[in-house]
Amino acid sequence: MKKYILPLLFFVMIVLNSCVEVNSGSGSFKRLSVAEFKDFISDSTVQLVDVRTPEEHLEGHIPGSLNIDVNKGHEELAAVLDPERPVALYCRSGRRSKNAGFVLEAVFFKNVVDLEGGYNAWVEYHSNAK
Repeated sequence: MKKYILPLLFFVMIVLNSCVEVNSGSGSFKRLSVAEFKDFISDSTVQLVDVRTPEEHLEGHIPGSLNIDVNKGHEELAAVLDPERPVALYCRSGRRSKNAGFVLEAVFFKNVVDLEGGYNAWVEYHSNAK
């Protein structure tokens, strides 16, 4: 199965590169509120992925997140992540991570969630909780 993921991902990348944003009308991955996302990532089997640039990640990130910059392409997502384990994605505002979620879903990742509002929502939630 793994040998088919990279060619399929390449095909998906070609399709995605022709679009500014992936059509959100299809797909079944979930966008979670900060509270729901926080609960989801408390499971130690979840692969928490920050899809922002390394510079953005260094400025602040959710503890334990793996940084994979999708601005350089989505290939590394499928190459590094385990499709059998849950994946929790986030970016600054939610657009890049939403697109990454559609890509992972297209290459048969089974349980992918996205942080609605991105890291900005995460920071706001935690600053209001004090």
